[in-house]
Amino acid sequence: MIAFAEKHREVLNQVLRQNNTALSPGGPFAALIQFPKLLDFDVKRKYFRKELGKMDGDRGFRRADVQVQVRRSQIFSDSFRELYRLRPNEWKHRFYIIFQGEEGQDAGGLLREWFSVITREIFNPNYALFITAPGDMVTYMINKASYINPEHLDYFKFVGRLIAKAIYDNKLLDCYFTRAFYKHILNLPVRYQDIESEDPAFYNSLEFLLNNPIDDLGLDLSFSLEVEEFGVRSIRDLKPDGRKIDVTDANKEEYVKLVCQMKMTG
Repeated sequence: MIAFAEKHREVLNQVLRQNNTALSPGGPFAALIQFPKLLDFDVKRKYFRKELGKMDGDRGFRRADVQVQVRRSQIFSDSFRELYRLRPNEWKHRFYIIFQGEEGQDAGGLLREWFSVITREIFNPNYALFITAPGDMVTYMINKASYINPEHLDYFKFVGRLIAKAIYDNKLLDCYFTRAFYKHILNLPVRYQDIESEDPAFYNSLEFLLNNPIDDLGLDLSFSLEVEEFGVRSIRDLKPDGRKIDVTDANKEEYVKLVCQMKMTG
């Protein structure tokens, strides 16, 4: 089956674009769900939307309206106050948006505007939740200093639910995250190549380390990492007693793996 799909990938995806029921459980190509690289994005997107719809139908779920009143100038804090108390299943309901002090009935347009405006506020530096990745200045990554905001964990949970709501309602968000961030969400292992957009200089140093003998570089490395937060420097071990373990040609691949995990996922 898989060999056939690889050989006829283009034709197969053309067929599945027209009718992806063959991917459903019991269908002739259901096994391909376990091999997503064989499927085009549009095929996966349509299958995903179909499965979301089936979830509601199978459980007899009925969508009600949830009224969300916000001030445009305080849209993030007001939305957080209004929605954080909702149970997970209630996020599936239709959000009826009211901008206080403004006229207009939400026939869908205000919801789209709400998503657009609150997305920009998620990245407002005043909340200290995200920063742009130095490598491209386009994608976003978690701000390691987010803990200065005492509510940062609740805010991150809220942001996650907002993004899930946008996906569930099929709304586009004007935001992009780093590859390492997406892998962290999906519980996938990061590779050192993933750090290039977050810290290009550090990525280049790792490349140089891997491609050259340690003795020729004159480096004094251990399984530890120096970090700086608010002007205070400290040493963190990458493994137990890591600062006492020298990096050698024999273990440098392990060092690169661990140091990238520390920098990208904490």
